[in-house]
Amino acid sequence: MFPALLLFFKSFIMGLSVSAPPGPNAMLMINRTLRKGHFSGFMTGMGVAAADTIFAIIAGLGFSFIIGFINEEAFWIKLVAGLLVASIGLKLFFSNPVGDIRRRMREDTQGTPAQDFFSVFGLALTNPFSIFIFLAMFPGMNVSFTGPWYLIPLIIVTGIFTGASAWWLAFSYTVSRFSRTMRLRNVVVLTRFTGAFIIIIGIMVLLTLFISVRY
Repeated sequence: MFPALLLFFKSFIMGLSVSAPPGPNAMLMINRTLRKGHFSGFMTGMGVAAADTIFAIIAGLGFSFIIGFINEEAFWIKLVAGLLVASIGLKLFFSNPVGDIRRRMREDTQGTPAQDFFSVFGLALTNPFSIFIFLAMFPGMNVSFTGPWYLIPLIIVTGIFTGASAWWLAFSYTVSRFSRTMRLRNVVVLTRFTGAFIIIIGIMVLLTLFISVRY
């Protein structure tokens, strides 16, 4: 029982660790929470958590052919990821957050949770390099795969998904609480900053293509 709890705890920490670093997905979650509400932000984070869990499964099961494919097609994967991230940043930068907030105040709807989930889930899947983070974390956390073949993977996957979900739930809730005291002007500034930040991330991803080709 205790080894299983320890394994779950280690997996939980890994889920938290992978989700916690700030990035374009986190900035997008913050913006959606401000514009659509807590549940929209949470579903956005759950899309990232689901993608990270899939990457953890690939890393844990050692799908060498998938990892090899990622290494071989790194150029095209980075190209698609950079273009997607930059396009999302542009759309966000030129959006009208005040109109969205006022529309939400007039209407009962907060958008489609499935759209919030799958839009970020698809975006997160274009960054499969999280697999290599898990490949490094498994031995770093001294995770043992010895045991019943059906139980160990279940505990690891459940722990990682639970840890990632807990992070996005707490993060989106905190943003939602602070959003009640924010003025519309601050929301506009944050939206512009978020869009610019995501655009820069996309451009940096694209620049790494030329740097890797040159050197």
